[in-house]
Amino acid sequence: MSRTTAPGMSGMTLQVSVPSEARAAARAFYSDLFGRPPQFEPHDDFFEWAPISGQECWLQVVARTPAQPLQNRIRFRVNDLLQATAFLDERDIQHSEPSQLPGVVAFLDFHDPWHNRLGYYEDLAPSGAGTTYPGTSVQDQVLFTQHE
Repeated sequence: MSRTTAPGMSGMTLQVSVPSEARAAARAFYSDLFGRPPQFEPHDDFFEWAPISGQECWLQVVARTPAQPLQNRIRFRVNDLLQATAFLDERDIQHSEPSQLPGVVAFLDFHDPWHNRLGYYEDLAPSGAGTTYPGTSVQDQVLFTQHE
């Protein structure tokens, strides 16, 4: 039996949808979130940003009716979670309290106005070098503490 290898992947695209009538508001919300207008707008109802400079990673915002909010969460890495919290507060964007898994990651969750699940995270250790918690689960809330 011949065995094939995985395709040579070199990028990733994530997509969220918003109601068609909200396309201008969605363009404005995500332009503010990323600090710039979309890098690609082939249609009046399709906007695309590369949130990670120099990487082939794209977030697409597509206006459609009916829109289905994203069920999984997209978290964006930030250098300073407390600064990111202030950014959300200045815009009256409701969010969870920042929490952390000590020695690993700090994070918070929020939604766009159309209920797509988003969030920010800050690495507390270099990727892959954080503390491990053998014999535990991500469901063990006792491991998580408030991030300050």
